[in-house]
Amino acid sequence: MWRALLAVLLAAPQGSKLQFRHHFIDRTLPGTAYGQTALADVDGDGDLDFITGRRAGDILWFEYRAPDDWKRHLLGKDSPSDVGGNVLDVDRDGKIDFVAGGAWYRHGAGEPWERRVFDKDLASVHDFVTADLDGDRRPDVITMSDKNNLRWYRIPDDPTRPWERRDIGPSVHAGVCTGDLDGDGDLDVVRSNIWFENVDGKGLRWAERANIPFGNPNNPFPYATRSAARDLDGDGDLDLVMTTNEIRNPKIAWLENADGKGGAWKVHELVAGDAAVRGAYHSLAVEDFDGDRDWDVFTCEMEGIAGDRPPRWFMWENVEGRFVERVILDAGLGGHEAVVGDVDGDGDLDVCAKLWAPRKDNANGGRMHADYLENLWRRKP
Repeated sequence: MWRALLAVLLAAPQGSKLQFRHHFIDRTLPGTAYGQTALADVDGDGDLDFITGRRAGDILWFEYRAPDDWKRHLLGKDSPSDVGGNVLDVDRDGKIDFVAGGAWYRHGAGEPWERRVFDKDLASVHDFVTADLDGDRRPDVITMSDKNNLRWYRIPDDPTRPWERRDIGPSVHAGVCTGDLDGDGDLDVVRSNIWFENVDGKGLRWAERANIPFGNPNNPFPYATRSAARDLDGDGDLDLVMTTNEIRNPKIAWLENADGKGGAWKVHELVAGDAAVRGAYHSLAVEDFDGDRDWDVFTCEMEGIAGDRPPRWFMWENVEGRFVERVILDAGLGGHEAVVGDVDGDGDLDVCAKLWAPRKDNANGGRMHADYLENLWRRKP
């Protein structure tokens, strides 16, 4: 732990608030192919707990008790999702449920939670997003998979009944986010290299719009990205931030919404601090990590698709509109599908992640692990 902290402190420049301390959530995570991740107050004690699910396997939740003390619980079995999953109150009973692939798990007192299927044919889901696409002020479920198209589901008042499905467009492997790209007051859907306009504002009619100039077009996963919509330049419209996520030597950039309507994009690459070929960037978070009221950009390297060096965790700090790379963890540990939230309730944003597959030379003896990066800007290291 102290080696990791020292690396962080040496990397943080004078005057930067970006300092993080590493903790293990679990050093003996069983198996591989954990894809789904979420943060939520599962047990109602006021802090955030970490959820991760394994492809075709168990979904686990880790009870946060202290930074180095997390208790493993079984949330669900037989996850139908590869990567995508998320929390929401499906049955509106005031408790957090979990949705993965075509099934949802009803929050229960025992272990595992009750599993209910809303679409038995939904398979190999990689992206899972919740957003209000029809303007009824209730979250809808958006999915994209390698075997099904890009689609969304409206959750009925009785969620044990069939969920109404609406199709948006063709899929790629990864890269879904939502935002009002054209400024007309409803949510559109981004899919890596294109976006779909919510034509009627109800999610019933979709129109494919201008190509987005980002992403690797080559196999095995053309145009697979992670994406987020934020107003990076403060001009009142939504821009995009993207990483390429399934290849060595990935790219990360923010894309300026040049006409304010999503019709033209200007790519601003986020510059790496060294020339080393990096492992895949399969995580992305765009948040205010240092409390200065602008957007910072986080990603980390996978272990399963490794770079030249042991994997690192990065933040591009927004310094008066200029993005400056900071290495926030250099400890021989990678991450996959990281999620962000105020885990410990101290008013700043922390990061949790796990692996898809380990490197044999990682700092956990080549074993699987899940990790918590405690944000220190509100407290002393």
